[in-house]
Amino acid sequence: MRASLLSIALFTFSLSAAQAADFPLASCAGWNGTLVSRTGTDSSTAVMKGKVTQANFREYCERDPGGETTAHGGKLTVKQCVATYTKANGKDTYRSTANCSEGTLSFVPPRGEPLRVTFPLPEDADVSCASGMPPLIEQFKLLCPQAAREFQLMDDE
Repeated sequence: MRASLLSIALFTFSLSAAQAADFPLASCAGWNGTLVSRTGTDSSTAVMKGKVTQANFREYCERDPGGETTAHGGKLTVKQCVATYTKANGKDTYRSTANCSEGTLSFVPPRGEPLRVTFPLPEDADVSCASGMPPLIEQFKLLCPQAAREFQLMDDE
């Protein structure tokens, strides 16, 4: 009985930790989403889904890269900033799929065109924030950690 309760507690903790993880989005200056699910890690059918939450908008508004809040020269309080983005983007969902053996990642934003990238990246690839590549690299690392190590995308290599 104790082993079962411990297993249930550890399983619940794992789910809670996974759900609290960031879903990196394709803009260094924007907000991250919250990871809702991740399946098929290190496979040809790896998928992760995310959504944005008030906590994501709060972090963004407190960091305020666009100077919208009073603390950064803008006109909004952090609370007003969060409310604005929650109203405009609060139902946004995100999805990324990867084929780890082929080194491909497809990111589907709520609006606009899906983005697709193949790893390893060319040596001259633009990996600056302006390119939108850093969050895509992070998504690939979450979905395909073994392949990411092989492509030397992980810090521990």
